[in-house]
Order: sequence, then structure tokens, then C-alpha cells
Amino acid sequence: MPKITKIEVQKKNKERFNLFLDGEFEMGIDIDTLVKFNLKKDQVVEAAEMEQIQKYEHYRLGVNIAIQYLSYKKRTEKEVRQHLEKSEISDVAIQQVIDYCYKEKYINHNDYAESLKNTMINTTDKGPEVYKQKLYQVGVEPNIINHFVTIYEEEQPLEAVVNVAQKIMKTKKGPESKVKQKVLQGLIQKGYSMEVANQAMSELDFTQDEAMMDDLLQRDLEKVYNKQRRKHDGQMLVMKTIESLMRKGYKYDKIKDKLEESGISDE
Repeated sequence: MPKITKIEVQKKNKERFNLFLDGEFEMGIDIDTLVKFNLKKDQVVEAAEMEQIQKYEHYRLGVNIAIQYLSYKKRTEKEVRQHLEKSEISDVAIQQVIDYCYKEKYINHNDYAESLKNTMINTTDKGPEVYKQKLYQVGVEPNIINHFVTIYEEEQPLEAVVNVAQKIMKTKKGPESKVKQKVLQGLIQKGYSMEVANQAMSELDFTQDEAMMDDLLQRDLEKVYNKQRRKHDGQMLVMKTIESLMRKGYKYDKIKDKLEESGISDE
């Protein structure tokens, strides 16, 4: 049976050792493996015991990979599993590593959700729905997600949502109804509920400069009219022009006035 002839400390890592059997290098092991199996020079190692040493060392490799991965930021079980799979750790060892990480509190989904909540509220313009999706994507349990989404909604100040709405509004041009629609869509896309979005919008002043709106209507009228005249003429042309401008949010009376001012009539 093989006998341990030498155990030497690795040069680049003082907590890892090179294990030699019968004068030949067998494998690298970490200090935990060395202690667990009480390995020492001149010890005879049976095949079954060697298999256990190899399996345990593979598990310890997984632990070290996981700890290094977790050292950069908080991770969920799903993220750690995926990282270990990419590192070619066996399924059996992965489960052992996950159990170890939970035991040592390296993985804690409540802590993860709390940390992500604080980060998103303080550093992003995203609402609870985006937060919820992020938690779902990394495998956080539904009960934890629901609990922390409620807290997210309670802690995110309406003032912050109003500021987001103002920024969106400043980038939009057009009739008031259309701008409101675009602001609402923007808030929903950023993860805010319809109720919160409407509350934020109620704090905004959507009043627009009449002269600016008149110029904008004139420009849109010219674009729409020239586009529609490629396919229509006469009364149909006027009707299609009016329909297109109303879809853009302009009021019928304003459109009629601008058509007449431009020498176009639906009469």
C-alpha cells in the first residue's frame, strides 16, 4: 500500500501542501484536509482512504473558490452555485459548499435583500418593481422578496420619485397629454407602481409655453401633411392629417386653427 514519503509547504501558499506517495507527487492539499485526516510522513494510506482525501480536497477547493467569490460582494445561493459550476466543481461538492456557506453565514438572502435595497434607494432612480426583478433573477425566495419590496416602497421617499419624473419630463416635448403619457410610461419602466407614479406626477407642473407649442404644432403639421400627401389628397388628406396630429396629443380645435392658418381646410 502507498506510504506518505513527504509533505511540504507550497512556496506560493503557506496554507497548502504537496503530498508525496512513495516518492512521487500525488496531489496538493490545504491545511484543513491535512488536519482532518491527520496526515503525516510514513503514514500508510489505503485506497479507500485516499479516495476520501481526494473527495474532501475537492470540496475544500470549492469552499476556497466560493469564499474568494463572496469576498468581493454579497452573493446569493444561485450565484455561488453558478460560479462553482463554471469552476467544474462536482454537484455533490457544490451542495456541501453551499451548506457550509449557509452555516458560516457567507450566504444570507435577507442580508442580501437588505443591502441591495439600500444601494438601489440611495444610488439609483429605480423603483420597487426593478428591485423585485433583480432579487428574482438571483434566486431569492418569494417570501423574502415580498417582505423587502414592501419595505422598499415604504422607505423610498416620494420626493425622489418626483425628481425622477421631473428629469423625464424635461426630455419630452409635445402636447401636455402626450408628455404626461410619456412621463407615466417612463416611471413605470423604472419600476414604480401606477399609484406612486400618479402621485409623483400630481406634484409636477405640465403647463407649457403657448408660443413654443404653436411652433411645435406648425412643425408637426408640416411633417404629417407632407407624409400623408404621398398617399392621400383632398378631404381624405386633411382628415388623415388631423387624425395623425390628434394621436400626437394635439387638440382638435388647435389643429383646425393651424390648418386654416396654413391655408388648409377640411370643408
